[in-house]
Amino acid sequence: MNKVESVVSLTDTVLSDDLSQQSKRSASGALEQEESPEQVQQASIPRSVVICILIAVVFQMVATPRLLHRAGVTETDLFEDFLAKNIMPNLEHGWDRLNASVSMASMAYSANEEKRPGYNIAKRGAVAKYPIVMIPGYITSGLELWSGEPCGRKYFRQRLWGSLSGAHTFFTDLDCYLKHLELDPITGSDPPNIRVRASQGFEAADYFMSAYWVWAKLIENFADVGYDASTMTLMSYDWRLAFPILEERDGFLTKLRFAIEALHKSRGEKVVLLAHSMGSSLVLYFLAWVTREEHLGGGGGGADWVDKHVHSFVNLAGTLLGTSKSAPALLSGEIKDTVSLLGPIGTVTERYFGRKRRKDLANTWGSVWSMLPKGGNTIWGAGADLQQSTDQNTSVPMHFVPLQSTQPAPIVSFTDSRSASNTPSCTLQQNTSIEHNNPKNNTYLHASHLQNIIQKFSSKANRSIDEVIEFLEQWGNGYGSTLSAANLHSFKKKDQLTPDLWHDPTSTPLPYAPSLKIYCLYGVGIQTERAYFYKRNCGENGDLSGSNCDNTALNDPPFIIDASVNDPSRNIKKGILFADGDGSVPLLSTGYMCVDGWTRDTNGLNPAGVNITTREYKDKQEFQVDDPMRKGPESGDHVDILGNVHAMEDILKVVTGFEVETVTTHLESDILNITDRIRINLLGRSTVT
Repeated sequence: MNKVESVVSLTDTVLSDDLSQQSKRSASGALEQEESPEQVQQASIPRSVVICILIAVVFQMVATPRLLHRAGVTETDLFEDFLAKNIMPNLEHGWDRLNASVSMASMAYSANEEKRPGYNIAKRGAVAKYPIVMIPGYITSGLELWSGEPCGRKYFRQRLWGSLSGAHTFFTDLDCYLKHLELDPITGSDPPNIRVRASQGFEAADYFMSAYWVWAKLIENFADVGYDASTMTLMSYDWRLAFPILEERDGFLTKLRFAIEALHKSRGEKVVLLAHSMGSSLVLYFLAWVTREEHLGGGGGGADWVDKHVHSFVNLAGTLLGTSKSAPALLSGEIKDTVSLLGPIGTVTERYFGRKRRKDLANTWGSVWSMLPKGGNTIWGAGADLQQSTDQNTSVPMHFVPLQSTQPAPIVSFTDSRSASNTPSCTLQQNTSIEHNNPKNNTYLHASHLQNIIQKFSSKANRSIDEVIEFLEQWGNGYGSTLSAANLHSFKKKDQLTPDLWHDPTSTPLPYAPSLKIYCLYGVGIQTERAYFYKRNCGENGDLSGSNCDNTALNDPPFIIDASVNDPSRNIKKGILFADGDGSVPLLSTGYMCVDGWTRDTNGLNPAGVNITTREYKDKQEFQVDDPMRKGPESGDHVDILGNVHAMEDILKVVTGFEVETVTTHLESDILNITDRIRINLLGRSTVT
């Protein structure tokens, strides 16, 4: 038996092991009753297939490298053979079974009415009242191909993102797949001859791949209290685009305005805006846009437009102050899930869909730039949400900067002891793909200038968020200031409020809307990426433990996360420092504006005194046989919060106006102490300076 055949034989074993481990972790005792083999098999179907699908679609090669590693496969040709012989047949063969299984699970959820908050609150008298406009978050809307290169024309009007055909293309023709998903780095819009657009309707984001529910549960619970397509709508959009390009290319902001006005007029009630994740950031941008005059780049709705048409804004797990993981995505194409793939696993993943390709793709997406941390060193540099270590003997470089320090807490720390003023000179290897990918040959930075920018950034051991963003703007993944996303976003406060600041709630006040209500709902209690340890990327030339990296050429990306850094006592794992959050967005981002930024009278960010209600949901994970891919009805996970029974009930109370007086601020985290520390830190620095 060769290695590939041994991988095939391991597939069912490994994936069934995954299911078994989840079953053992069940805290609810739901599996105490013995299940039949048919039940276990049925539960394992969606997990095994969806793992493969999610690998393809969200670029987090988890199960496949694990199988390869177990079988000893490390070569690219064997990897491709494995994909062709095992993964793709399993995807195609199991798809019908998967859909059948998901359909049965959905039917079971629909049939078991007592499980649904909508059914229960309707029994108590709740009925549909305020029209609902739903705005999805990052990556959750399907993307369809409308025109493309010859390799992709067979997928006309099929989903490149969010479907089996997209997963198939990812595995069988990665170059074609990426060519159609990337944007023009200079314009921030479509590359020549390619048009990819968001799917429309509830189907655009109710399920991901027809298997992984996103908005489906909320939609069904809304239906329980009387909502239908005439009283609610889902405004999907191309989540790759920077917000200004959404309006420029697709007219999305204009469409959103008219959808709100139409629902208000037809139903006679103001609208509830319900947004998730990056969708909340988009809503804030929209509120700034719609109230500004057209000659200032706005929508011309008038200063009182929000007060006239919007009843409330429900911000569900919103990326209000961005997310830390955007920084490494742009710096090196890495996140927690990719860094954890070490040894042969990491080698195979890197060869198939490596850091450089991930980084290059992310830098063309303006949305990733829009989710860079906002608030700068004042908020993120205070380190108020980080665990302070008192162990002076630790070998790990100190990452947390104590309060009232004159130096901000870094978001990037270089572990190379030579990454100081005496760092040896390094050069960046010639990137042979740049001219091929560059639509304008004269837009790429000169090699010597690029080298100076990189050298300067790595010459200091610790870099704050302000410094990281400044580097990203100068570097622009090699395009410098010509990179569209870098030009469309500003992270520095100005005397005048310009459109490039509308994405930042620490610079852009809420509209003057005295009757508006804002509800901030988000999960807490899950370790979430917060800061990173980096090293220079010398590749095969050596590593930072020896001298081979000195005076040599760096690879692209020039820096990579140093996964050898671990310190559990300080929440550092594989080169990543973790803090409280919902698993994707740090608590600092989801909570700061809601409990402090918009509630302080002195900063001018809430001129009308809009009422802000904040509700946190402590993560309680629970394995369920009928929903094995998710973390249970009380999960605080970033996506699972869309199905959290308590969050859904609170949302239902807001949109129906029924028992809404019970939806009051409830905090489970340390967010109030965190905001106090930020104020103390700011006062301390002011005193020092």
